[in-house]
Amino acid sequence: MMLESRLKQAALNTAVDVSLKRMKKSPERCARNLLELAITAYPGKISKKDRPDFYQKLLDICKREAAEEAKSLFFSTFQ
Repeated sequence: MMLESRLKQAALNTAVDVSLKRMKKSPERCARNLLELAITAYPGKISKKDRPDFYQKLLDICKREAAEEAKSLFFSTFQ
């Protein structure tokens, strides 16, 4: 893996972790932040039509406070 790719991966991993820390306080905000991060980091990877469904999946996971599941979904969807 190239250095640039590893740096991007590390930055995304940190950003996802920061978003997940707040899931207990506000699951809606957590899900929205993860969706916005995905749209920014991977433009064109998720269509506007699919965004509400992906947001709902993230929201359900965030409400259950399942951080590892949310992280797994995020990275499996966008890598």
